Amino acid sequence: MSSPFVSDPHQFYQVQDPSPGTAVEPTPLEIEQGFAAGKNPDPLPKIFQALRLRSCTAKNRFCVSPMCMYSAQDGYSTDFHLSHYSQFSIRGAGIILVEATGVLPEGRISPNCLGIWKDEHIEGLKRIVSHLHKYGT
Repeated sequence: MSSPFVSDPHQFYQVQDPSPGTAVEPTPLEIEQGFAAGKNPDPLPKIFQALRLRSCTAKNRFCVSPMCMYSAQDGYSTDFHLSHYSQFSIRGAGIILVEATGVLPEGRISPNCLGIWKDEHIEGLKRIVSHLHKYGT
C-alpha cells in the first residue's frame, strides 16, 4: 500500500556521497583543524570493513536486527515500514534484517505482522528494498 501523497519518498532524502557508514580519508583541512590525525588506520577497524556473505557484499558491518513493529495491514507493508527501515539506511547501516514475515496468515505473531503469503505482498517489500539500496544498504 503506497501513500497517496508521495510517489517516491527518495525525493525527500538527499543521497550523500559517500554514504554514512563509509570510512573516508580525512581532508587536509580536517587534519589542519585538529579534527583528524592523518590517514585512517590500516586496516580499518572491522566494523567499517565490507562484509561478503556469499554473493552479497555489505559496505560495512553495522547490522540492524529485526524488530517486530506490528504495523502491517493484512500483511502488507505500509509507509511506516518504508520510513522505519529508511532511517537506518540513511544513517549508514550496511545490513538491515526485516521483521518477522509470515508465510501463512495463521503463522503470524499478531494480525499486524508483515506477510508474504500473497504475491501482492511482494510489491511493498520490493519498494522498501529498492529504497534502501539507494542508500547503499
